[in-house]
Amino acid sequence: MKLEFALEIRVSLGARMHMHIAEDYTRGAVLIEGGTFAGIDGLSGIIVPKSGGDFPLVRADGGGRFESQYLLQTDDGTTILKRSAGVRHAPPEVVRQLLAGEQVDPHSYYMRMTPRFEAPEGPYDWLNRTIFVGVGRRNPTGSVFRYWKVV
Repeated sequence: MKLEFALEIRVSLGARMHMHIAEDYTRGAVLIEGGTFAGIDGLSGIIVPKSGGDFPLVRADGGGRFESQYLLQTDDGTTILKRSAGVRHAPPEVVRQLLAGEQVDPHSYYMRMTPRFEAPEGPYDWLNRTIFVGVGRRNPTGSVFRYWKVV
C-alpha cells in the first residue's frame, strides 16, 4: 500500500458557533463561505458557497471528532459532494486558540480525516472508487486540507 497526492482544498469559513452541551464537550458549527480546490487529473474548481459546513465535537481534554459536508464545483461545471470525518486533538491551550479563531502552529495539533466523494459518471468518477486520507490545518479564516489516494 502506498499514498499518492490527490488534491488540496482551501475552505473559507463563516462565523463559528459553539454550543456547550455538557461540561466535558462542546459542539461547533460553521458554514462554508467558499473556497477553491486543485488536484490531479484536471480536478479543480470552487467550493459552492453555503453548500454545507463543518460540525466539530470538542472534548474538554482537547480531543474531538468532526464531520463536514459541502459541494465542490469543477471548472467544467460538474458538482461533487464531499463528506469527511476526522479526528483532532491538541493541548487545551491550543484548542482554546483554535476555538477563538487564532493563528496556531499546525504542528501543535493532530488533524487527520478520511473524505468520501460522490461524483457523477465521467472524468471524476474515480473519486467514487478511491479511499483517501488527509491532513488539515486551521487558520483564522478557514482551513486547508491535503488528501492522498490510498493505492
